[in-house]
Amino acid sequence: MKILAFLIACFASIAVAEDFKAIDGKEYKNVAVSRVEPDGIVLRTRSGISKLYFVELPKEVQERFHYNAASAAAYSAQTASRAGAVTSRGQPIEVISHGAQVDINKHLALGSVTVVDFYADWCGPCRQLSPSLEQMARSDPDVALRKVDIVNWRTAVVQQFNIHSIPQVNVYNRGGSLVGTVNGADIDTIKRYIAQAKTSG
Repeated sequence: MKILAFLIACFASIAVAEDFKAIDGKEYKNVAVSRVEPDGIVLRTRSGISKLYFVELPKEVQERFHYNAASAAAYSAQTASRAGAVTSRGQPIEVISHGAQVDINKHLALGSVTVVDFYADWCGPCRQLSPSLEQMARSDPDVALRKVDIVNWRTAVVQQFNIHSIPQVNVYNRGGSLVGTVNGADIDTIKRYIAQAKTSG
């Protein structure tokens, strides 16, 4: 009986809901920590799963979870290389934002077609689409892939681009003009926009 009570107490402590406040003032209330990664914590919320990066959190929270900037940078680099950031034929694949506002113009590969993929780790259709986009960028030297991790629906980048559903893919031509936006994992429409972007601008 004592063992059972102990186990119940352990499981209860794992799933304890708590509140977090980011340094920008955003609050995450009544969330459970699903797992801790070197660069952030993955939270389970009522609306799904989201990741909160340690750079967005106050120092006391960073210390509580033993945040180490060097380990986080190494982990991010390793994750990026698994996603195909170092490519042989194509251009580098870059994650250009983790929820923060971003100036897309600074990340466009002028002279090439730039594909900007708005995604989140917890989004199933995003995970389905991602390998196709990355393969395209790896195999086609005319295509540069930039990825924007929206993190969750309350981040600044969601407000900035008025994103209502993901995946969302924006395709820019060689001159940096937006050719089209695709909502959902519609690879055929994305390919059509890329073909169009190659011949315009």
